[in-house]
Amino acid sequence: MTIPPISTRWIHEFETQLQRRRHILLYGNIHDPLIWRGNYLPIHDFLSAYFQDLDFDLTLRYDSIDGFSFPNPDQEQRFRDLGQQQFQRRQGSPVASPPANGAPARANPGAVLQQRLGNLPQRLPPEEALAQLRSLVRQTDESLAAVVDLADMLTADPDHYGPEERNPLILLQRCTLEACILPDGPLQGYRNTLVVLASDLKRVPVWFYTHNPYLSLVQVTSPNKAERRYFIQRFGGHFYGGQDRPTQSPDGTAPSPRDQVAEEFAELTDGFQTMDLEALRVTSVQQHLPLNRGEVMRLVDFYKFGRREEPFEQLNREKVAGATRELSQAVIGQPRAITAVTDMLTTAKVGISLNEVNGRNSKPKGIFFFVGPTGVGKTELAKSLSRLIFGDEEAFARFDMSEYKEEHAAEKLAGSPPGFVGYDEGGQLTNRVLERPYSILLFDEIEKAHPRVLDKFLQILEDGRLTDGKGRTAYFNQTVIIFTSNIGASDLTDAQTGALLRSGIMTQVQGQGTEGFSYEQVNQHFREEVRWYFSTRIGRAELLNRFGDNIVVFDLLRPQFVSQIGTKFLGQLRTSAVQKYGLELQFEESVMQVITAQMQQGENLLFGGRRVKTMLESGLERPLNRWLFEEFGELSGLRGCRLRVGLRESGELQVLRVD
Repeated sequence: MTIPPISTRWIHEFETQLQRRRHILLYGNIHDPLIWRGNYLPIHDFLSAYFQDLDFDLTLRYDSIDGFSFPNPDQEQRFRDLGQQQFQRRQGSPVASPPANGAPARANPGAVLQQRLGNLPQRLPPEEALAQLRSLVRQTDESLAAVVDLADMLTADPDHYGPEERNPLILLQRCTLEACILPDGPLQGYRNTLVVLASDLKRVPVWFYTHNPYLSLVQVTSPNKAERRYFIQRFGGHFYGGQDRPTQSPDGTAPSPRDQVAEEFAELTDGFQTMDLEALRVTSVQQHLPLNRGEVMRLVDFYKFGRREEPFEQLNREKVAGATRELSQAVIGQPRAITAVTDMLTTAKVGISLNEVNGRNSKPKGIFFFVGPTGVGKTELAKSLSRLIFGDEEAFARFDMSEYKEEHAAEKLAGSPPGFVGYDEGGQLTNRVLERPYSILLFDEIEKAHPRVLDKFLQILEDGRLTDGKGRTAYFNQTVIIFTSNIGASDLTDAQTGALLRSGIMTQVQGQGTEGFSYEQVNQHFREEVRWYFSTRIGRAELLNRFGDNIVVFDLLRPQFVSQIGTKFLGQLRTSAVQKYGLELQFEESVMQVITAQMQQGENLLFGGRRVKTMLESGLERPLNRWLFEEFGELSGLRGCRLRVGLRESGELQVLRVD
């Protein structure tokens, strides 16, 4: 099968600007191989071949490390000769006048230049080298195309250039302004052309290219979908098992198996560089991972994450089926929230998704916006989900969004750009996902973050990736992202005037009790408050749209669940006593009877399960520890003891030894 040759898409813009007699500043992905006429080439080889095809008399390359270099010795000799001619022309004669009055003979400047040029390529100081280049672009005897790599002449901060750094760049700018148009020959009308290379445009001072009518910027981009598809059409046979893949369909009309794999591969490798594509090929061969239709994601995920099997697919049927029961034991009184989470687990296990095209699903496995009163289990549900999927809480990462109140705090997530404080540290979020791509990510109290910080999540929720300040890309398609919020729980007042803006549910429930508010009313209240906050308060309706129907409203704590929540905490206290001292604790019913009665008083129910825990800590845990300290001289004597613990109606601790 003949594959039609293609070229990298930015080359068209490059050619257009050359035809307009412009010099070009190429920036971006300049170190990655590109496609030209169906072949992969480094950018320097492409530029050299391109200008030679245009019949430029002289083509060269310059950087401050290697100096001048040429595609062949003839070009190098031509450069020497042209430099000699230009020097002689400026001096009026190649030989100096005889010395008068017996004075010592002066060195012939032309001979000195010839001696220098005879040693090329050499590392001239940038000022001298660019001064030579300036003289050459101003002549019309020979057509000249020069490639100048700026990499070693740029500082991290373009706004802070010293005199020694500024001077070479000024000379280079003068070259772009003074280069002559060729009056005759095959390139008549073309200009002696400069192509300047810079991987990071941010490091190039703006004054270098702004208001320069002779210089155009062209971005060198990563391979687009057509180019990634071409990679497989060209090299698919070199992947593991690729030689057996038919290149034509049986009837000759439908897409061939190789074309189908190429389409899937192109979808899954969005954002990859050409070197990444080649590394994928090597990974396929080394790990015996075939490039078969429907299995490309397994290869791509192994390349990105280093694991053959993802934890979500490894969830067995029994664990998924029992998820509701297990999560309900950890988070009590929130059946709708647990249903939302278990539905996500089922979808992740089965894998059929509207977001999946040709095996591609780059979005996170789950996206949730947990909103509701304080202390009702939002964070606990996230932790429990992590234990269920991954077996421990190490895969759980919590980001306190109150630390992101300032606008510049957005750099904490993805890292600072080059030249700024914190660049070497990278981003807190991107570092976490790069280190542990299989994670539950909790962004706690999201409303406390600056709106500009929230903008970072638009790309994550839509494309499933985020690139840090170092250019590393973190992929989120193996994560579950959970936002928590108390929006609508408390009153919202104006920070300047103190005027009430929005009434919180805690205010509305006061005096009526939780029984006066159904879950439907709670659900409606919080959804309206979330919608108002994102659409009106901070003007981020597009982020609200990304949440979609994944807003999960947690209910108020209902009286019937207080006893269950308390019993769960008592179980934790019992386990702690056994593990630390071998002490067995038996709790009487009076403990939860007293706590339940206290929870009915005042606003206690509005503070959720956290208030139950607080009451047990102050009314049971601390008095019990004090009693044990006073009754046992040596705490080692607790081992093997059995104690029955209760509370009197007054709340006083009561402890009995059991034989």
